[in-house]
Amino acid sequence: MSNARRWRRPGLGTVAAARIACVAILVTACGSSTSSAAPVTLRLEVSMTPEELASFNPAIKAIDAAHPEWIIQVEPVPQDGEVEKITNELAGDNLPDIVRVTGSNAQQWIRRKAFTDLTPLATGAGLDLADFYAGTLDQFRWQGELWGIPDTASPEIVFYNKAMFDAAGLSYPTESWTYDDMRAAAKKLTLDTAGHDATDAAFDPSKVRQWGWNGGLTYFWQNEEVKALGGNLCANADCTQMDFTSPATSKAIGWWVGLVRDDHAGLYDPYGSSQKGVDGDPFIAGVAAMGSNGSFAIGQLDAEAKVKYDVLPPFLGVDGARHTPLSTNGYVIGAQSRHQAEAWKLIQLLVAPDFLATTWGRPGHAVPARRSAASSVIDLSHAPANQAAILTAMGVGEIFRPYTSSAFATYQATLDLFMKMNTGAVSLADGEAALEKAANDTLAPDRSP
Repeated sequence: MSNARRWRRPGLGTVAAARIACVAILVTACGSSTSSAAPVTLRLEVSMTPEELASFNPAIKAIDAAHPEWIIQVEPVPQDGEVEKITNELAGDNLPDIVRVTGSNAQQWIRRKAFTDLTPLATGAGLDLADFYAGTLDQFRWQGELWGIPDTASPEIVFYNKAMFDAAGLSYPTESWTYDDMRAAAKKLTLDTAGHDATDAAFDPSKVRQWGWNGGLTYFWQNEEVKALGGNLCANADCTQMDFTSPATSKAIGWWVGLVRDDHAGLYDPYGSSQKGVDGDPFIAGVAAMGSNGSFAIGQLDAEAKVKYDVLPPFLGVDGARHTPLSTNGYVIGAQSRHQAEAWKLIQLLVAPDFLATTWGRPGHAVPARRSAASSVIDLSHAPANQAAILTAMGVGEIFRPYTSSAFATYQATLDLFMKMNTGAVSLADGEAALEKAANDTLAPDRSP
């Protein structure tokens, strides 16, 4: 899942000042108040990388300057501390007026009604929800209502190392490739320390130094890769009932396990160091020829400039369609906020197309959740060449499921079972049965009566 792959307020420099001037034009167009009433302090909690904050803070200062009726108090939270922070704030009745939350975390609090139902506010303001990619809204819905407004998303796309393809004498992958095409190439791109590929009888699987694919099926949030092969780990709409044993799903799981366990072309521990000697994504580390990752990885690859690469939209599935997961972020209003109207006005500015393009798209941090701003993420002055793949993936992206309160506990309860299947420590059938039981036992509290 992309949250496993993801990474205080800095001073303003010349570039930041320019951004302020730019964004101020956008904000002023919305109109600022000339009221003589004392300004309202709006607490805005965000979880962002330092690079994201470097773009976001100047933009917020511009809004603050254009709206003297507000004092916007930004409260940064480390990305890995979001859940603990919000949980503690709720326990202490101290949730900020506005919180920018990760979509995969939001439902645990939405279902406790910790946030304000934004449906009537969005309707009253005439917010064009059709402009938002459908997948970005899903994690913020519950019981037919909308509890948050997404601002950004990151779809998973395919990355490939051009130098490794060149060295193997293979043509680069194309947008017509299927997963079987990927598997055939991955075996030829998997090399042992003697230089033998995985199709060679002399290949030594205990001494792999380069893998064809950057992982395998190692956790259930990769369900889009199962769906691409004709299965589905989700047995109901919100995936609080899971299926690992039906024939179609078992076949899809077996395909992925075979890539790792039998072909040795993927990794059973892609993000740990047990196989490759270093932590982190194998593609970014330069030891995998292809892989799936969030579009946000482009920034890291370009910054490090170690890998000559390009990207593709997800491979074609057996149904002829493309499937990919979508990481989202969005804004919610604390249910106890005394400044609901003001908070809603600020959220509208934060998700305005021009603001999204200036703050998120053009700097390349993430794809704006609104179609009218999404193309701002395309910047052909830097790699990769095929950035259009990002928008293709956005159009088909589906949110990670399950996303309910017990989802992360279920992830922990099943992670080792995936490892055992991929290493052959348990058989495919036994592993699938154990996964199904562990997942459904853990998710039971989340299922509606």
